[in-house]
Amino acid sequence: MKLVALKNVEIEDLGTFREAFERRGVRVEELNAYEGELPESDKFDILVLLGGPMGVYEEEKYPFLKEEKELIRRALSEDKKILGICLGAQLIADALGGKVHQGEWGKEIGWKPIYPQDHLEILYRDEITVFHWHGDTFELPQGAVRMASSAMYKNQAFRVGNRAVGLQFHLEVEPEGIERWIEAYREEISTEGITPEKIRAKPEKWRKLKLYGDVFVEYFLKL
Repeated sequence: MKLVALKNVEIEDLGTFREAFERRGVRVEELNAYEGELPESDKFDILVLLGGPMGVYEEEKYPFLKEEKELIRRALSEDKKILGICLGAQLIADALGGKVHQGEWGKEIGWKPIYPQDHLEILYRDEITVFHWHGDTFELPQGAVRMASSAMYKNQAFRVGNRAVGLQFHLEVEPEGIERWIEAYREEISTEGITPEKIRAKPEKWRKLKLYGDVFVEYFLKL
């Protein structure tokens, strides 16, 4: 089984998900969508769309976003599996007709709980603390099922049938990745009044996040 992950910015990658998928026998390739690297749909079984600081509505500035949306629709029509993370979840929602817009309650950045529903409630049962870094939110596309909410935004995860899943939050990020984000997005967190210390976490929190991610990958492959 072949997985292709599309990076929308250099510093946001598959993180712990790479090892989780590879350990289960999935061949993984990461492509730089922001450099025009987009696969033909017959070259993968699973498509993963990763995060990025841009909005899905900024197609003129980032034309590769339009191509990613077209690829999402084509892959779904061919019964491929699709996973979207943060911006990737918003791309799936937008491609399928769900409105994406700036969050009315501001940006959600840092370690905050989500409240699982649907299949995620079976996986995690109770609330789990995950990592967030987003300013936009979305409405569910037609036919989608909500899978998680947070105190700020009702749509934190969704699925479309048993083929596409969108996660607004991050299960995949690693401590090294967070350090890259802090450096790259330093102005953003300063504007939001957030210190790097509030974003960093103790090892136990990272171990739990990795476990949550591993459980999710197992679920996603069996979906």
